[in-house]
Amino acid sequence: MTRSRYIDGGVGVAVVGAGSIGSLRAEIAHRHPSVDFLAVCDIDPAKVDRLADSCEADISSTNALDIVSRDDVDAVIIASTEDAHYEPAMAAIQAGKTVLIEKPFTILPEEGYKLLATAEEYGVRVYTGYTQRFRRRYLAIKEHVNKGYIGDVTSAKATIYLAESVARAVISRAGTTTPSINTMTYLFDLLNWYVDGRLPTAVYAAGSTKGRIHDDYDTPDSTWCVLTYDDGMVANLGVSWELPEFWPAYVATMDFELFGREGTVSVKDDHRDVLMASRKAIPSPYTPDATMNVAMLGSYMPGDWALGEHFGAMQEETHAFINSVGQNRQDPILATGADGIDVLKISRAVDQSASSGEVVKLEW
Repeated sequence: MTRSRYIDGGVGVAVVGAGSIGSLRAEIAHRHPSVDFLAVCDIDPAKVDRLADSCEADISSTNALDIVSRDDVDAVIIASTEDAHYEPAMAAIQAGKTVLIEKPFTILPEEGYKLLATAEEYGVRVYTGYTQRFRRRYLAIKEHVNKGYIGDVTSAKATIYLAESVARAVISRAGTTTPSINTMTYLFDLLNWYVDGRLPTAVYAAGSTKGRIHDDYDTPDSTWCVLTYDDGMVANLGVSWELPEFWPAYVATMDFELFGREGTVSVKDDHRDVLMASRKAIPSPYTPDATMNVAMLGSYMPGDWALGEHFGAMQEETHAFINSVGQNRQDPILATGADGIDVLKISRAVDQSASSGEVVKLEW
């Protein structure tokens, strides 16, 4: 094993955003054995103070630009609200830091392209937080696709459903997001990853406007799309924000199927394999105010806490990011910034088609 596989000294990490995901990233970083400096930031002083105490941060601030440029910070995680990624990410890149930006990479594609251009100029690695790549079942699909067991992929079908309480939490903090940009984005990323750079050339989509989310936020409650490719491949993907808040899968359920010339793979990721019923109300880990008496355990996409420790996909992704910085290497699983831009372009084309009722052409 070469010396580059080890981490000499330590890694300084800054986390921008003290919401549920930023807080989780900071707690995971705090427990990583190679993190020797931790900074946390949020515009809400009370939130950042609570997080700093919880994860024993070395420094906290309400100004992201202050912490991302510190000499003792090597890696920056941008976990601010979806429409506030650009400024702290740009500052971190210009300070020469390796950056992980939570999905979506940005809301506006032009901002994302500026970040990528600046990262290339400064020689900085930029990643996008697509945590589902690190779940064993989806990683196993990638491995077996690469080994040729599916052969040339000919079509795909995938769905992701989100509890209404989670959807409300998402859109209330980022009013410009949509089911496609926030949630179906996971499906786009996995599909792009599996087919190794093949990208759709046209999309047709439709969205429901009859539900509660549309009534309150004027965005589709669900969106369904067909992606077509120049080589004849086709994909049918869908997202719904309509599961009631007491649905047993208290955050999300997914299904994914790939069809190829040599085989087929199918994942039923609805969490019905671990079912708990209780006379006591069970809070959702993402939106604790939403409770149910029957819960499908394991449906919180980042993973779970148990015995005071976090385990699951977000821990593995955060560790991979920190390790890649400490070892100065490109991680093979982490989604790149360019991957994030590709997904954003598809997401926005889906929304454009759903709004116009017309087929939208994609150029790459």
